[in-house]
Amino acid sequence: MDTTVKRKQGRPPKSPEEQAAIRSKIIGVAKELFINEGVDQVSVRKIAARVGCTPRTLYYYFENKRSLLHFIWVDIFSQLSDFAVDQQENADSINKIKSLLMAYAQYWLKHPDHFRVVFSIEELNSTPDQDEQANEIIMQSQYFTALFNEIKKCCDSQTFAESDHTLIGQTLLCGVQGIVSNLLTIKQMKWAPAEQLLELQIRCMLTGLKFNQ
Repeated sequence: MDTTVKRKQGRPPKSPEEQAAIRSKIIGVAKELFINEGVDQVSVRKIAARVGCTPRTLYYYFENKRSLLHFIWVDIFSQLSDFAVDQQENADSINKIKSLLMAYAQYWLKHPDHFRVVFSIEELNSTPDQDEQANEIIMQSQYFTALFNEIKKCCDSQTFAESDHTLIGQTLLCGVQGIVSNLLTIKQMKWAPAEQLLELQIRCMLTGLKFNQ
């Protein structure tokens, strides 16, 4: 009589398609939780429970919550790019910059939940390398590539007095970002209509760039 104990075979490895499906499900669930409850209030264990897997499985696909958040940022900035492209018209560089800045603000105002996921994160204990990765995700998106290219054209043609197109781009974004942030977070203030605030801010900034101080 054969008394050899047969070992149970483990589960067969998942195919690339199955792994992609699991990764996509984790991202979708995490995005929904982050939007509804806030990034700081959602743990990896909670995401795993909602997905229907163990935290260990989730860590197999994502190093930590910050890593998972990066994939969500890519998705959000892809949506921002698509939205901005839909608002674009054939125009000169100055008017394209105006349109891109206006679209940037309008997107966040239409999607305040996305704004909170990207900009209202308090404690994720990020490392310098993770912050650099986040910066790359943002700056390599189609939207920012288009915006900074148009700004560079204005610098190269000496339409702007300032020659550093990166500095100009960051300054312009800070200008409209401030309005968006105030409208979304300081609702007790009786602000003027968003479009009026944005149009005046953008016009003032672009006009100022055309003159040497």
